[in-house]
Amino acid sequence: MRSRADLVAAFHRAMPDRVAQATDLWLGYEQGQAGNLPVLRRLLHTLKGEAHMLELLACGDLAELTESVIDAARGGGRPTQLTGDSILGALEALGLLSASHGEEAALDLEGVEATLRAAHAELQGGGARRPAADELAPPRLDRAAESVAPPRLDRAAESVAPPRLDAELRARGAPPDQAAPAALDAAAVGARVQELQRLHGEREVLQRRLREAQRMLRALLVEIDPRGAGVDRFAERITKTLGYGAEIERALGAVRADWSSNEFAAGRALGELDEVVRKASVVRTERLLDQVSLAARSAARMLGKDVEARVEGTGLLDAQVERRLEPALLHLVRNAIDHGIEPADVRARRGKPARGTVAVTVVQTDAAVRVEVRDDGGGVDFARLREVLAPSVQDVASLDDAELVPYLFAHGLTTSRSVGAISGRGVGLDVVAREIGALGGQVRVDSRPGLGTTILLVVPKSLHGEEVVPISSGRFRCAVPTHAVRSVVLLDEVLHTSDGPRVRLAGEASAELVPLFSLAALLGDGGQPAPGDAALVLHHAAGLFAVSVGGYENPRPVSLVRSEELPFTSPLVRGVAPTADGEALLLLDVERLFACARQAPREAPSAAAAEPKREPLALVVEDAPVARELLCGILRALGLRVEEASDGREGLARARATPPDVVLTDLEMPYMGGLEMVAELRRSPALARVPVVVLTTAADEPNVAALRGLGVRAVLSKQRFVEEELRQIIATSLGGA
Repeated sequence: MRSRADLVAAFHRAMPDRVAQATDLWLGYEQGQAGNLPVLRRLLHTLKGEAHMLELLACGDLAELTESVIDAARGGGRPTQLTGDSILGALEALGLLSASHGEEAALDLEGVEATLRAAHAELQGGGARRPAADELAPPRLDRAAESVAPPRLDRAAESVAPPRLDAELRARGAPPDQAAPAALDAAAVGARVQELQRLHGEREVLQRRLREAQRMLRALLVEIDPRGAGVDRFAERITKTLGYGAEIERALGAVRADWSSNEFAAGRALGELDEVVRKASVVRTERLLDQVSLAARSAARMLGKDVEARVEGTGLLDAQVERRLEPALLHLVRNAIDHGIEPADVRARRGKPARGTVAVTVVQTDAAVRVEVRDDGGGVDFARLREVLAPSVQDVASLDDAELVPYLFAHGLTTSRSVGAISGRGVGLDVVAREIGALGGQVRVDSRPGLGTTILLVVPKSLHGEEVVPISSGRFRCAVPTHAVRSVVLLDEVLHTSDGPRVRLAGEASAELVPLFSLAALLGDGGQPAPGDAALVLHHAAGLFAVSVGGYENPRPVSLVRSEELPFTSPLVRGVAPTADGEALLLLDVERLFACARQAPREAPSAAAAEPKREPLALVVEDAPVARELLCGILRALGLRVEEASDGREGLARARATPPDVVLTDLEMPYMGGLEMVAELRRSPALARVPVVVLTTAADEPNVAALRGLGVRAVLSKQRFVEEELRQIIATSLGGA
């Protein structure tokens, strides 16, 4: 049974993220993002419900009062300075209350609650009339009266955007400052589709011509059959045979030429169609960088630090890439302000300006977008990191700083000695690694004690394809992303050291030797690097390493089938790219390749030893993050693969895309509730028999009766949650599925 204390701990662990998200939502609303208000209201509603369920009355009451202010603003009240101050103050109080584990006696909540009530009364006093149309947009509030100076946004560098980017935007009819994806050009799409339909018709004609050539070939075979007419007609048969042969050759030659022309035109039309769709999904980075500035302001305000946030550069990204990049970048900025920027007294002792600096720079290349987050703080505390890792990492004291960097991205790791509004939760950099890794990008870290930390994110511009360097190694044809390749060298000499083979990069005699590994050995074929081999010098999180290969080709763009879409899994392979000759390139995960290379050979996972996925798939549909996290953890502990959805609509889409073996869902969710989702599942022949378990606070008789009518296996109450009961029901459901 999961104890109440465990649930409370999970609630407190999630609270800082929620407070940060809620703060960003309100600050975004102040900047004109009207859609943030219902999202913020929903977040507070979820927080209120969980707090009351866990009997955390102070948190629940404060969230409920804050929700009432939001409701008053949505009801037509005109938000003022007091509105913003009361909401931001309440969110800070929620963070501090959670950090103190509910000990409200140590906090002055009366002042916060009084301010909320005053804001609520003010909004209601002005909310009796129906607002005019020009009043529906949220106001831009003047926050100059805040006691903590917010970080400044220096956008001077963005005023000179690269002409190439603006030209591309103008070419597709979008203004240079547009942040949202461009509307799909229906006329352009229609023209390409019509061209493809015409080409398809041409291929039908070519098929008929091929069938005619086939008929002529059969006639030819009849003429040359020795069992045919007598010898006296032999000369006539030879003449007819030659005529048939020449006609078949002409027909096939014409079909081949026309087919080639048709194939070229179809490929061009498909490419143009893909380009139209790709441009429609492209966004500029301005919106993302504005969110970064707001997150910096929020974090600085929470922590009482004076921070200047500088944002420079611009770029174009696929909208899907931007969605993955945003949480990673926000985590990095918050982490830099919390862990990197020192308190004012410490900065004074170190001779630094009182105001800290966090700079975010975006640079676009042909194949990727590079985002650099740099702070002038104290740098990574490697001594503290060794102390934290000592119980779990053998010989951690002997590792140098660069070897410690990958551990910064481990899940659950925190070097904070106490839990605050942002620190001490063990989440953050693991989110960065997960999101950037999912994009096929890289994270690189350079930290200098006392001087600050620079973290570089390198992500592809698009998920539709990627530029790679094809390589060969024994029986494997592989590839690595171009952005991960520093250079390609020919091994004149392999230096053997106590730490393994090393290679010295040409022209850098004083540089540190680069670790050298055999790609064939890492893939399970054995072997060692040898002079005369080609080697790729690759970036990893904290430096460089090299792998010897059998051969390599020039970089080229490829279309990818990502690893999650494959019927097998390998820790080294993150995707497959089909080739023109019908084979495939295995796209290697460079970070995992380096981690594997540092292990003993017997421990290194092999791409040849890919195992079929046998674990059952569970779909968890739950809008409350704490509940979703707990449920996913329980199911993963049972050995299940888990997909998550935050509402019924998303859950239904995920179930249709990949049918699960069991569904665990809440009832009350935004967009589509659990009851409606289960009804839709039952209407689908492929999903009608999937076992469904419901966990809800609304386990009343009408809901239970309706769910039983839909064939739900069990309805569990969140208020009386028993983990062992859930485990037994899931096991029974899978056994009977």
